[in-house]
This record gives sequence, C-alpha cells and structure tokens, in this order.
Amino acid sequence: MKLWRWVGVVSLAALGVWAEETPKEEKKEEVKLDASEQVKLGRGMAFQGFAAEQQEAWGPAKDLYSAALVKAPEIPWIWLRRGFCEIKLKDETAAQQDFAKAVSLGISKEKSDAVNDLQFLITLRSKAGPLAEFRDAKATVVLARKLVELDRTTDFVLLEAACLAESEQYLRAQELLLGRMKEVEDAEEKGKLQAAVEMFRTQSKFGPALEGLELEKEGKYEEAMDRYTVVLDQAPETAWVLVRRAYCLAKTGDPSGAKADLRRSMRLLPETATDRITVAWAKANCPYLEFRDGAGAVSLAKRAIQDEPLVQTYSILASGYAEMGDFRKAQETVMLALSKSTAESEKKELKKKLELFREKRPEMDEWAPRATAREPRS
Repeated sequence: MKLWRWVGVVSLAALGVWAEETPKEEKKEEVKLDASEQVKLGRGMAFQGFAAEQQEAWGPAKDLYSAALVKAPEIPWIWLRRGFCEIKLKDETAAQQDFAKAVSLGISKEKSDAVNDLQFLITLRSKAGPLAEFRDAKATVVLARKLVELDRTTDFVLLEAACLAESEQYLRAQELLLGRMKEVEDAEEKGKLQAAVEMFRTQSKFGPALEGLELEKEGKYEEAMDRYTVVLDQAPETAWVLVRRAYCLAKTGDPSGAKADLRRSMRLLPETATDRITVAWAKANCPYLEFRDGAGAVSLAKRAIQDEPLVQTYSILASGYAEMGDFRKAQETVMLALSKSTAESEKKELKKKLELFREKRPEMDEWAPRATAREPRS
C-alpha cells in the first residue's frame, strides 16, 4: 500500500497533478545571501582572521582572510591583512600582489572599513613598512589626515603627528598635538598628547625651535630667538627657522639682523613643506619691501599644498596672489580656505583677509618692535 501510494505520488507529480491526501515532500533549497549579507559574512571572517593574527597564528589567519575575500573582495583592509600574514609566512610575492590589489581599490565607502583601510595602509606606507616599494612618507601624511577627518580621536591625531614627524614636519606635528590638547578635557588624553610633544622636541634636532615657536606666541621674542639660534648653530641652512628668528629680531628692535636672516632664508632651496610655507609667508606678508615677492610666495605655497593642503597654506597662497595684484584670485582662494575651515577663530581671520582683498589691499604683518628694544646683534 505504501509503495503504491509512493509510485502514485511520483506519477501525479510528473503530470503536474497533486492529490490533497498525499503529503508534499519538502525540497531543501540552498539559502542564497544577498550582496550586503555576503560582505557582512566576509567581514566577520576577516575579524576572526585578525583575532588569529593576534595569537600569531599566521597560517590560520591567512586562510580566514582568503575565505573572507571570497565574500568581500572589495574591502582593501582584508587584502592588506592577508598580505601582512604572507610576509610572516615568508611569501613576499603573494604579499606584494595583495598589497598592490589593496592600493588599487582605494578607500571603502563604509566608515568602519575605511578606518581600517587607512590605518593598515599607513602601516604599509610607513618607513617601517614590510616592502620597500610601498613605503612613501608623503602618502602616510595624506592617509593620516584623511583618517583624522573621518574619525577625530586622540589616537588618530597622534598617528597623524607621527606621520608628519616621519616626514620631518615637526612644526606641523606640534601644532596638531597642541591643537588637540585644547579640544580635549580628559587628563589621560592630555597626558598622552603632552608626552608626544616632549618626545618630538627631545628626538628632533628642531626641538629647541619648536619650543621657540611657543615662546614666540607668548610674546617672549628674546627667549624664542635664543632657541632658534641653538638650532641654526647646528643646522644653519634651515629656512623656516631663519624666518622665525628674523621675525623675533624685528620684534626686538633689530631690523638689520632680521633682514640678514631673511636674505639667507630666501637664498636657500626650501627642502620641506614647513620651509616652503614659512618662506612663502615671509614673501607675502613681511613689511620689508625688498623681500616681498608675490609670485615667489604663490609658487612656494602651491608646492606646500601638494604636500599638505592646509587651510593655513591656502591663506598664505591668497596673500601671495594679493601681493601680485591679482585680487580676484586672492578672494577666490580665501573663499576656498573658508570652505575648508572648521575653527571659528580661523574663520574670523580669513573673513578679515577677504575684506582686505575686496578693498584691493595686499596683506602686511606687523613686525614692529615692542616698546623696549634690545641691542642690535653684532
């Protein structure tokens, strides 16, 4: 009876007919995930791979990343992590291919993935990166800046400062750290930032000059000048330090000494972004007409923007255009700087500059000495 009923069901099913008294045999279908679920699954596998990496289980971690890439092949950080495992497993050829693939993919749209992409790309591009062909100090600065723009945390600000220091942009690194210190209230975070500032000042040959810059901001020009001189005794062809000392000399009543330092700085070939932007500022803003050079300021500022497109740099570029007499371009550049600025104090200064350029007047900073002048340098 049972066999007959089974045969009957098969026959009727073949004819497209179904008898109510005969129970339908359920067909098991493979569950198919949509694209977003596939990526989510791949990301989960990759997290497992990262956990295995922390245990130095390079082989199992690599296998998990490989499985993850089947599901989520468009996430760069998974390619990077597999590449780092391959380095540990002494397979540089495979690692090279994975790193190249990650670089070609760019940065993920998903924020959490983008944060991971940027962190691991910085590791790849840094001076300590595993393969020389991928090391690029300038690229790490760009990546770190994007990371901070995406997620402004103290740890990421510290990472950007480290990348800047690696490119010998110690001045910019210090500015970044001190700026972050003003933003945070947590004592532990402030301590980490202050420790980083002290480390840069201790390890860098420019340490005394970094101290000098802070003294200069406090109006302590003589003390700042002494710090700059310490650096210049060891590195006499450091353009940005010469310009800063020139400013202090002017503020303490020694214009001839200031002009001598400016003359030396402008004969040098600026080596770093800090050199370029500081000399550009002097060419566009100093009160001594023989050193004002709008075209030179524009050229240097444009070069500096290629290294690091800061609001400050766009502001100096605008001043260069104004010194050239191109006030339309100067106004456009200030507007661009305003669109990039987030600090209210910075916006206030830019708006003042914009009004100045609308009146077709170039910018000229105040280098006048304080009330009690010091003796001129011999």
